[in-house]
Amino acid sequence: MKLSKTLLLSPLIFLAASPVQAENQIQNRIEERREVRQEVIENRQEVRQEIQENRQNLRGTIAQDRLQFRRENAIKIASNIVSKLELRFEYLNKIKVRLQSKIETLKTSKNMTEAQAKLNSYNPAKYTADLASLKSKIIEINTAEKPNMVIPSLREASKLVQKDLKDLHQVLVDSLKLIVKAPKISE
Repeated sequence: MKLSKTLLLSPLIFLAASPVQAENQIQNRIEERREVRQEVIENRQEVRQEIQENRQNLRGTIAQDRLQFRRENAIKIASNIVSKLELRFEYLNKIKVRLQSKIETLKTSKNMTEAQAKLNSYNPAKYTADLASLKSKIIEINTAEKPNMVIPSLREASKLVQKDLKDLHQVLVDSLKLIVKAPKISE
């Protein structure tokens, strides 16, 4: 280390008029370098702080974006389920209309009282109530802090609606069986 200092100092000694001036110039350069180093250290610390602040801001926005994405995704899936259930209900209503027209046409030749009574027991009130409950749970997703916590209750509500649709379907199946097995009217 002494060798490198002497090599660095040797050209300055020859340029300076006196050794005292050379020593002052060396001290000035050392001070300038210390100041530059200190500025570099301060700049690095500032940059680190800015990076850390930016990371914290990004974490907050990323969390909000994820939450919004989960909400939108859950609503989209639930809306698809509801639309499929509604289509299934419309299909069951079309079948009911067909069975009703079939009963009307066969009334003259067959005894359709049992089939008509069974078809009249087709009551979609429970279905509509459960469907309204399901739709309210979908709306609840928007206000929930954690949309994934609402999903289990959403599943239960959709299963209730599916069960109601199965019950309605069974009523139609039973009505059809009664139409087919209806005794002829004896004259």
